[in-house]
Amino acid sequence: MEKTNSYLHRFKIIEEPTCPCSTRDQNIEHLLFERELLNKERNILKHAIVKTNDWPTSKRDMLRKYFKQFTQFTNKISSDKINVAQIRCKDKSKIV
Repeated sequence: MEKTNSYLHRFKIIEEPTCPCSTRDQNIEHLLFERELLNKERNILKHAIVKTNDWPTSKRDMLRKYFKQFTQFTNKISSDKINVAQIRCKDKSKIV
C-alpha cells in the first residue's frame, strides 16, 4: 500500500505533507472524502453506504459495516491517482 504525503512528512522523508491537488494535507480523510481524482471510485462506495447510512460515514463504520465495499474502493485506487510518484523528496532514495 502506498503511503500518504502526511505519513511520509511525519518521518521527515519528504518536505511537505500537502496533496498535489490542493493546499490540504494528503491524509486518509482527504483521500476518502475529498480527492477529486477518486470521485468515480468514491461514488461506488458512497452509493453502497447511503442505502443504510449517512454519507460521509465514520472511518470506524466504514471498516466495521462496509468492509467489503471499502476494500473494493481501496483496491481500485491506483498510485497515480494518489500522485505518490510526484513526491518532492529530499532524498529520492527514501521513497518507498
